[in-house]
Amino acid sequence: MSTPIIECIALSKYYSGRNQIIRAVDNINLKINTNEFILIKGRSGAGKSTLINLMCGLDKPTSGDVIVENNYINKLSNQGLSKLLLTKIGIIFQNFNLLPTYTVYENIEIALEPAANNMEENKRMIHTLLEQLELEDKMNSLPSELSMGQQQKVAIARTLAKQPSIIFADEPTGSVDDDTAKDIIRHLLFLKNKYNVTLVVSTHGSMLDNFAERILIMKNGKITN
Repeated sequence: MSTPIIECIALSKYYSGRNQIIRAVDNINLKINTNEFILIKGRSGAGKSTLINLMCGLDKPTSGDVIVENNYINKLSNQGLSKLLLTKIGIIFQNFNLLPTYTVYENIEIALEPAANNMEENKRMIHTLLEQLELEDKMNSLPSELSMGQQQKVAIARTLAKQPSIIFADEPTGSVDDDTAKDIIRHLLFLKNKYNVTLVVSTHGSMLDNFAERILIMKNGKITN
C-alpha cells in the first residue's frame, strides 16, 4: 500500500472555555492518499475548520501529529513550514484573504514571487488563469470593486498559480451563488484530474457530495462515520 500524502495521528486541539475544555478536534486518526477528493462535513462548530488548519500547518495541535508529504509539519521550523506552504500546499480561505490595496493581478502575482518562473512566464500563467475564471476584465480592479463570487475566484486563482500538490479549501462555495460555486467545483476537479492534486474540502452544504471520493462527517471534534 502506498504511503498516504496526509496522515493525522491521534490529532487533538483543545481550547479553554468558561470552566470547560472545548475539544475542537478530538483524537482524530486519518489517512488521505494522493489524488483523493476528501469532503469534510458537519455543522458550524463541529471542528471542520480547525482540522483543516491543523492539517495545513496554520495551527499547532494540543497533541498528536500531522504528516504531509513525509513531513511532520507540526514539528517543522517556521522556515520549513513556509517552504512547504509555498511549494506544496495551496489554501483557499472562506474569507478570501485578499490584499485590499493590491489589484487582482497583483494578488495572484504575489503567490508566484518565490517561484523560479521568470516574469513573462508568470504573466502568461496569470492571464490564462484569469481568462479561465472569466476575470480577465477585472485584472486591474481592487478587491473592493469585485463581487463576493469574483473575490473567491481571485483567491482560487492565487492558489492555482502555485500549482500545489495539495489544496485545502475551507467552505470554498459558502459565500458565492450557485453558478459561481459550480465554476469553483469545475476548476478544482480539473486540477485534480490533470495534475494529480489532492483535495481536502470542508463544507456544511451538499453541492459537493457527488464529486467527493470520501465524505467524512464531523461532530463535536470527532469523525463520526
